[in-house]
Amino acid sequence: MAGPVQDSCDEDAVFSHQLDLFTACSTEKGIELVVLGELIATLPRRKAFLDIGAGQGTLTIPVSQLFESTTVVEPNPIMAAKFQKRYPEFRVFGCGWESADLKDERFDLILCSHVLYYIPAGSWESVVGRMYSFLAPGGCLAIVLQSPLGQVATFFNHFTTYDVPILELTERLIARYGDNAVSLRYFQNQIRTETLEDMVEIGLFLLIDPSFRSKRDEIARYCEEHHRTGTGYSLDQDEILLVVRKKNGE
Repeated sequence: MAGPVQDSCDEDAVFSHQLDLFTACSTEKGIELVVLGELIATLPRRKAFLDIGAGQGTLTIPVSQLFESTTVVEPNPIMAAKFQKRYPEFRVFGCGWESADLKDERFDLILCSHVLYYIPAGSWESVVGRMYSFLAPGGCLAIVLQSPLGQVATFFNHFTTYDVPILELTERLIARYGDNAVSLRYFQNQIRTETLEDMVEIGLFLLIDPSFRSKRDEIARYCEEHHRTGTGYSLDQDEILLVVRKKNGE
């Protein structure tokens, strides 16, 4: 029987594979780069960039070219090791966000794309508060989250309770940092696969919890019924960019 360490390594490998597949079949990162580029253009400085949950670096690498230094926080040991090997100029923390010891560093842009789902919703405000504390004056925190509307949300609701409290988080952040500091922007991503097997694997990636693997056949039937196209499979993903900006005087 495999022990806890082996099981953890297996899960990390499965996640890495699913993320690679999602990225290859998705328009998300290209659209996100456009949206982030518009945000970066408003920054007063571009000295330091922090990417929390950088994954395979699809966003990290191009965004890093606009900043003098880049720091990565990536809890998946496989991906963190790849970063350390391929980009030795980056500072890499192979741990969860709460364990990253950034000392007194400050960043002009902090990116947190599709990470908060892995943290209990009751802790979101405090987790975001810690991110905000590392912003330089005039800096921006960019959080990307799945929208509670659209095809992916409908997919979630078919298999589990869909609860991504974006509005609640936004209201709390406005109360904490002010209405002028917080903004929301909507954009849409298209996921396309040639095979049902790939779409099912992406569905499992989106559902996050490994226990849903027992429903692989049910997920396949759902995708076949709702997302079959003439040449393969298609799933639209509605997303929200939540931006929190720190005032220059803070």
